[in-house]
Amino acid sequence: MLTHITRNEQQWDAFVQLHGGGFLQSWGWSQFQEAIGRRAFRFRVDGSTDGEEGCDTVGQFVLIELPLALGFRYAYVPRGPVVKLSGNKEADSANVISCIEALHQKISRDRLTFARVEWPWPRNEGVLLKEEAAAWGFQPAGHVQPQHTVIADLAKTEEQLLAAMHQKTRYNIRVAEKHGVAVREASRDDAHLFAHDVDVFWGMLDETASRDKFSTHERKYYHTMLDVLSPKKSEGLRTRLFFAEYEGRAVAAAMTGEFGDTVTYLHGASLAGDRKVMAPYLLHWHIMKEAKSRGFAKYDFWGVAPSDDSEHPWAGITRFKTGFGGERVEYLGAWELPGNALWYTLYRYAKRLRRM
Repeated sequence: MLTHITRNEQQWDAFVQLHGGGFLQSWGWSQFQEAIGRRAFRFRVDGSTDGEEGCDTVGQFVLIELPLALGFRYAYVPRGPVVKLSGNKEADSANVISCIEALHQKISRDRLTFARVEWPWPRNEGVLLKEEAAAWGFQPAGHVQPQHTVIADLAKTEEQLLAAMHQKTRYNIRVAEKHGVAVREASRDDAHLFAHDVDVFWGMLDETASRDKFSTHERKYYHTMLDVLSPKKSEGLRTRLFFAEYEGRAVAAAMTGEFGDTVTYLHGASLAGDRKVMAPYLLHWHIMKEAKSRGFAKYDFWGVAPSDDSEHPWAGITRFKTGFGGERVEYLGAWELPGNALWYTLYRYAKRLRRM
């Protein structure tokens, strides 16, 4: 088993797509991480020893180095590693182990405190059991990316998609249509107008975050994502920005990411004062239909509560997203692989103290 930093973008994304990886393991996402000042690495794990690009690759992972206190660092592998799986339990387990060994090699060599890994597989697929992860030294950790989501099957006809929705969702789509809500995509043809659209989106997002009590990134984060991953610049992962407008004003917005056969709802916002026109419902229905027309197979709503508990902080957004139908998916969650046992123990202890 050898680990290499690869420089072949097309081959990288092809492997990720072929083996079920998502946009967080795409070449484009690592470029975006670099654009916002983070150190990102793209590792290829080979099953042969020649080290050539054409050899048998058994896994890949984008790894991002992030800072801790006192100058320490840790590695973050979002929804990875992406592992070549064949359905043969013994061979698949060997490939998973090769990727874990490569990850351990990286954090040991660079003296990183630990690696946080968010496995890319749904829990019900049984690729990796909790007991197996623990046996390799992984510790359960809080997730960064959503552990639960809802994915709509765009292979269905529009009639089937509508039939799978909650009755209230279909009703609200019709309400938005009757109010004359229109959907448009932010155009990148004019840099000044596009920057204005980003400002509008950021203002709406800031209002939504204050109202619904969640945190956001700085404006520059979203602008950089839209710029670096523009369809005009990126051949792999591409981001787009949509608005739902009522009486000529933007009242809801959604940023999406396109990778492989999936469109993912990354960020969204809406204005509370125009809630009665139900613009977010028509906005997402438009995006789903547009994605379907261009050949995408899935629309990932990206993040719901683990259950329909009305007391959960995500209860409202969960009702909204699950109303569109689709399949609920639970991923394996986040795990941490210690690099330096002593410093990792101190890190966990300090983290517990902060929560007290």
